[in-house]
This record gives sequence, C-alpha cells and structure tokens, in this order.
Amino acid sequence: MTSHELDDRLARYELRDPQALLDEIAASVRLTEGAVFLALVHQPAAAQRLIALEELTPLPIGIDEQHRGRSDLLYDRVWKLAIPPRSDSSASILVTIIVRSGTNGWGHEEKQWAMGWRYSNHNSEAFDRDLVVVTEHGWCSLWSQLGGHQPSMVAG
Repeated sequence: MTSHELDDRLARYELRDPQALLDEIAASVRLTEGAVFLALVHQPAAAQRLIALEELTPLPIGIDEQHRGRSDLLYDRVWKLAIPPRSDSSASILVTIIVRSGTNGWGHEEKQWAMGWRYSNHNSEAFDRDLVVVTEHGWCSLWSQLGGHQPSMVAG
C-alpha cells in the first residue's frame, strides 16, 4: 500500500464538518461544566450521521485511582453501542466531548481521557478518533485543531 492509498483510506475517518456535529450535539444536550459525552458518528467523511450520544459523567468515585478506571469505563460503553460493521465502504468513529472552563487545549482532564482511550483496547468496529473540548470560549478539536466560538459551555 502506498502512502497515497493509506491517506485515502484514513481520510474516511475524518469528520466532514466538525462544526455541524458540535451544533447537532449542542441542540440535543446541555453543554454544562463537567459533562463528558461520547458520540458515535457513522460515515464521518460523507453523511456524518450521529447515531449515538451518551453522557459519561458523573464518573464513578475513585475512577482515576483504579489502574484501568477510564479505560474499563470506555470499553464497557463502546461495547453497548450499536456500531455498524466496518468495511471498505463503511466507517464509524467515536468522539469524546469534554465540557469545562478555561482555555481550549490540552489539560489534565483531556490527558486522562486520551490515556483511557489508549488503553481501552475496545477492538470495536469504530475508531476512537477525536477529543473535543468545549469551554466558555467555544470549542476545539484536539486532533484536527479546528474550532469555533459556538457552541460554547452553558451555565449550569
């Protein structure tokens, strides 16, 4: 496989319109401080269809004191989702939306979720693709570095 073929294959896992996805999520849930959501998006580069949105918070007490706390939580949640089968013409991704105050960028909470995904070993039909931070300043994708002023965190 050439690097061009690999780029083409991986491109189907990129969100076609991250702004539209965040707008759709903000229309269905309140983006309040401390909330964390898991979004399952089918055909992200084409139709970009949000097929599941689950809140991961509040987190169980002491989750970060456990060896694989967040990893096990993510593993369990992913396997409860109805993820379409992956094929050459079908792709799905998992996007984590973290709502907090402060600047848009990598912080302690985002690193905790990234490590949780890294060790979740969910081996599902979807790729864990993106972490999105939503603050009072707007939103930012930590992988693509795209962002916008709206939607933003709302008062509790």
